[in-house]
Amino acid sequence: MPIFADANHNGQRAKMNGIWMKGGFVADGERGTLRRADVLVREGRIAAVGNDLPVEGADVLDCEGMIVTAGFVDAHVHIESSMVLPEAFGDAILPHGTTCAIADPHEVVNVAGGEGLRTFLDEAALAPVDLFTVLPSSVPATLLDTNGAGAFTAAAMREFAARPDVVGLGEVMCYYDVAARRPEIMEKIDLFKDRTIDGHTAGMPADLLDAYTGAGIRNDHECADAESMLERYRRGMNIYIREGSAARNAEELLRCVKERKLDTSRFAFCTDDKHLATIAAEGHISYIVRMARRLGFGWGDTARMASWNPCRFYGLADRGNVREGYRADLVVTDDACDRIAYVLKDGRLAGADGRPTRERSERALPRRSFPNTVRLREMSAADFAMPDDVKGVAIELVDGQLLTRKAPLTDGEWKSLTRLATVERYGKNGNIAVCALKGYGIRNGAVATSVSHDAHNVVCAGDNAQDMAAACNRLRKLGGGYTIASGGRIVGELPLPAYGLMAVEDAPTVAETIRRLEEQAHAMGVNPRIDAFTTLSFVALPVIPALRLLDTGLYDVEQGQFIR
Repeated sequence: MPIFADANHNGQRAKMNGIWMKGGFVADGERGTLRRADVLVREGRIAAVGNDLPVEGADVLDCEGMIVTAGFVDAHVHIESSMVLPEAFGDAILPHGTTCAIADPHEVVNVAGGEGLRTFLDEAALAPVDLFTVLPSSVPATLLDTNGAGAFTAAAMREFAARPDVVGLGEVMCYYDVAARRPEIMEKIDLFKDRTIDGHTAGMPADLLDAYTGAGIRNDHECADAESMLERYRRGMNIYIREGSAARNAEELLRCVKERKLDTSRFAFCTDDKHLATIAAEGHISYIVRMARRLGFGWGDTARMASWNPCRFYGLADRGNVREGYRADLVVTDDACDRIAYVLKDGRLAGADGRPTRERSERALPRRSFPNTVRLREMSAADFAMPDDVKGVAIELVDGQLLTRKAPLTDGEWKSLTRLATVERYGKNGNIAVCALKGYGIRNGAVATSVSHDAHNVVCAGDNAQDMAAACNRLRKLGGGYTIASGGRIVGELPLPAYGLMAVEDAPTVAETIRRLEEQAHAMGVNPRIDAFTTLSFVALPVIPALRLLDTGLYDVEQGQFIR
């Protein structure tokens, strides 16, 4: 153990006197090398790297036989998916070695536009990790449903574009618009023409790739297999290898990079969406690092993809490598990255053996109140009646996938199935859409959530209309969250008052509440092979086949039309 392991007291002393990181092997991501060297840290910076360093007065951190590498960087993440504010998110990822992340607040901006973005940036500045932001490019994600913000235009972006914590344009999802060079998206691309413009090519026809990359879009995190990755790599795109909670693409992509000896300077690691429980169980970017080491990547190449490249892609100077003058954001790990022994952030010990050194009492209490964005009217059981025109079809869930099926129903079969509703939550038009849901399975109750990508209207599933009304009405009072109703009363809830997306508590508290609610929902009959809440958060997303329930109606994605 380091002699300054008590971060509340001795950690500050170590920062003043310096830290001698002794006996380790330093991974250089820029050069792609690994060498035996000591590292001297003073005043939050790397003062020297090498042997026979001027270490007088410095405290010793024993790194004998360990790897010393730059802090890991998440090249693309939606913090809102963690369901906590940026400060708590930082607390969750920092002990796992992630010291920097590039956040796309697409969800907050869909709900609250520029006001929400401004608040998000303020909250991000409080995080114990460095959070940089790319401005969401596709708000609204589609014109098929109702979001809170309306359109977030290039004109609205201008006041944020020059901020030092804004480093690019977020994932461009409207590839048909890019190919057609439509002004709305091209004005946004032009605003960031000298910075990184993130891609999103899920579902994009291959014949649009040249037009898409020709517009200046530089990377993609949506490669689900080696073939699609190679198509994009050959066109000059940087590839972000993703491993989140639902999308698990990293192993196949890393195998391809290794077997084909692709240029590792073109790759970075990201999580996109990773839930607190998954982070706690397996780590964060460290999970992909561990996988890369298992597949035979040397530490030089691994550090390049995990730390150096994302900093280079986003123009982040003085970070991402173990070099004199750089920020002392450092990770000490064993060779396989099975154990994150120490994490230094700005020269201070921030984590040891996968645990934070900052006590919960040091974390600030919520600094602001958030506007209630759940402005739906008081609901009654009558609002959840099944319309005649959708009684012959159901959305059928597919275990372990975001895809759904279109399930034809016989006469009256809908009566035995779960009822699904999507309710416009912003007080704009009062839309309510109802259909049958197959494969969910709740009994004697209802589950509701204000997290539903990308418009984030309220989604509710239940076996009776009374409990559905109760669950939705409780969300209205909470300002958003998760609710479970049974027998006409609320039996479980997680408030998400920050735009109906994020809690104000710390990560362990929120993760434990989610675990209990999941357990409760499954005890009420929800299919044990699905996540009771996350599954519902995607049934209103009209870009994934086959059927989706929007606030505007039941939408057949494959046919490109509503079922009437």
